[in-house]
Amino acid sequence: MEMRDGIEESKKTTWWLPAGIVVVLIGLIGGLSYWATYNNKANGEQIKIGIITDLSGPAAYWGASTRVGADIAKRELNEAGYSVEIIYEDYQLDAAKALTSAQKLVNVDNVDAVYAEFNPAAVSAGSFMKTINKTFMYDAAVTSPLEGNPNAFKTYLDYQVGCKDVAQKFKDQGVTKVGSLKVNLEAGNLCQAGLEEVFDSSNITTEVFNLGDTDFKTQILKMKNSGVGAIIGAMFEGDTLNTLKAIKELGFDVPYGTVDDSVTDKVKQQYSDELKGAWTFGFPPVSVDFSAKVKANANTTLSTEYGAALAYTHILQIAKSIDACKKDLVCSRDKISQSTSDDTVGFIDFKDRVANLKLAIKKY
Repeated sequence: MEMRDGIEESKKTTWWLPAGIVVVLIGLIGGLSYWATYNNKANGEQIKIGIITDLSGPAAYWGASTRVGADIAKRELNEAGYSVEIIYEDYQLDAAKALTSAQKLVNVDNVDAVYAEFNPAAVSAGSFMKTINKTFMYDAAVTSPLEGNPNAFKTYLDYQVGCKDVAQKFKDQGVTKVGSLKVNLEAGNLCQAGLEEVFDSSNITTEVFNLGDTDFKTQILKMKNSGVGAIIGAMFEGDTLNTLKAIKELGFDVPYGTVDDSVTDKVKQQYSDELKGAWTFGFPPVSVDFSAKVKANANTTLSTEYGAALAYTHILQIAKSIDACKKDLVCSRDKISQSTSDDTVGFIDFKDRVANLKLAIKKY
């Protein structure tokens, strides 16, 4: 009996050992499966992302940059095993075209996410995207598109904080009265709010312009006659060119403040003297590695690399999140919200669906 019991015990041990190994293997396989799904391992299901930007209008200099960055992201994703397609819509800063572009991307192209740029597209396309259960990220200063859309994310600089910081720099230099060249958009309102945190409203001369206006002489002359010691406006490249042109032609020796990505090489070449003493707010320089990628992939020298860096950073976030969650909207929304820091363009994190980006103040 003792020998029999020994044999029986040996059989039990022999049976339980493989079973334990099987359990461990099952656990490892399950863990690896979880890791593959939630740690940027491609599932391979095709993802379509629509980009609404300006490729031939007043902000085409930025749209061209965006396209380069998005294309780099697409190539890297596909090389890593993802299946990503990007569809571009050129809306030329026309709000009506932005709306029809969003409708086409959703209803015809059946995209999984939309990335829209600038105030007109953020607002008009954003109003449509509120009715659609898809990821919507916009690159603009405005905050209203976030309201009523839990699937919306905002990126780009904080104009209120930026204009406030620039205004404070001028005040620290002894400026007591500033001119506000305010675009007739929500972005202009945000910049104005920043100025009013530093200067009393009685010490701000505000002149409004509409997107697309090219002659700012009347507004600048009024500011000159009112005795402002600096002019501040958050603008596109063309607006900065036209502002500095008016300052030069009127012989108005006054420093200028604006968003740094509007001070392109073209602006620096044409109005280097008028830029002396200017303060700008903007992004820190893009990473050295990414700048090298841009130069290797762009067919021409870009006016700015910031659009490319932003698009690259966020297209990666959007595509990887949608893929990891197998297109489950709530899951992908949460994954985007948990995006980790990236030094490509100074992305820190998302706070309440707003990208927290490093802000740099610069003097010319």
